[in-house]
Amino acid sequence: MISKKNQVFLLLYALSTSLLFAQPAYVFHDKGLEKLEAKNYAEAIKDFDLALQKDKNHAPSYCDKARAEAEIGKKEEALKNFEQAIKLKSDYIDAYYYRGLLYHKLKDDKAISDFSKTIQLDPKKTDAYLKRGMYYYQKKQEQEALKDFNKAIALKCTNIDVYYLRGKLNVQKNNTLEALSDFNEVIKKNPTHSESIVERGKIYLSQNKLELALKDFNTCVANRLNTEEIYAVRAECYLQMGKFDDALRDYNTLIDIFKTKDIKVYAMHADANFKKKDLPATIKDCNKMVSLNREYAPAYLLRAKVYVLQGKSKYVLALNDFKKVCELEPENTEAWTRRGNLLFETNKFAEAIEVLNKSISVLPDAAAYYTRSKCYYKTNNKKACCADLEKAAEMGNKEAKKDIGIVCL
Repeated sequence: MISKKNQVFLLLYALSTSLLFAQPAYVFHDKGLEKLEAKNYAEAIKDFDLALQKDKNHAPSYCDKARAEAEIGKKEEALKNFEQAIKLKSDYIDAYYYRGLLYHKLKDDKAISDFSKTIQLDPKKTDAYLKRGMYYYQKKQEQEALKDFNKAIALKCTNIDVYYLRGKLNVQKNNTLEALSDFNEVIKKNPTHSESIVERGKIYLSQNKLELALKDFNTCVANRLNTEEIYAVRAECYLQMGKFDDALRDYNTLIDIFKTKDIKVYAMHADANFKKKDLPATIKDCNKMVSLNREYAPAYLLRAKVYVLQGKSKYVLALNDFKKVCELEPENTEAWTRRGNLLFETNKFAEAIEVLNKSISVLPDAAAYYTRSKCYYKTNNKKACCADLEKAAEMGNKEAKKDIGIVCL
């Protein structure tokens, strides 16, 4: 026999249960919405299900249940529920917008049509322009993205991503002043937005405003933006400022910490050592580049120039490297000319003439004509010597002008 106390309890429970299920769908929906906003997705779905038990045609519950499902990776279920919400309410803005977000995440072009439908239903919904623009941006449809970002900004979009992404597009289009304005707008709204600070720094670097660029790059490092890019651009800035030890430190970070395989980093490391006049270190860098890629012509060219600076004992090695560059890059006139000069210095005049012929055929150059004239002089071909001196003088070579008066009287 049930005691009176238990009877009262059961009665109260029955009443509370009946009252609970007597509540309309929107009450359960509102509870679910609170949980959705609190990111308690599983519990939110339970409330939306209760709402749909009360009213199977309650479109907001389908829509918001789909939003919760999308957050926990139930993509197929979410798409079905978005579809049901739209079927019940064909002008349901939120259903199109949030389904568009899901398609965006799935990299599905249906995102564009959903954002477009959202804009059709609400032409002032700035987030729809922003998100559609972001999708176009990811698809590299720059013109469409720029139009959407401009529209979002015109509608007073408060999301700073719109300025950052428009700035990136303006950089791609070489609209430097517009890009700088966009990045400054982001930084004004969020002074610690490192991505915009580094982009602004890169613009300053391109404008040769090295102190401003360095300030921005240092700020990014201080803000713990520890990316390969920031160290690479700061190293380049140091290099242009003549701060070779600082540049080498950043390049060493890329090599030792980030374990970069980018041969251009080693090339810049070599350039810093070369400008620092540390020739053994430069040779070491060039050897590393050659070990990484035996077809990388700049490594051979720089190593050859270092060998020349190290004196006559290294001329044979230099000639081998210049020859390798000419094989790898037949249009590299610097390699042909330097090779011709070195052959002249080592008294290999006939070979030098042959090499300089190739250099001049690729790109006529005053220095090449002048060196070839000296080769002709050494081989007693006065007519050819004077012809080259005339040509070199016409092209502005001062030494050739002097020699004409001596050799070609």
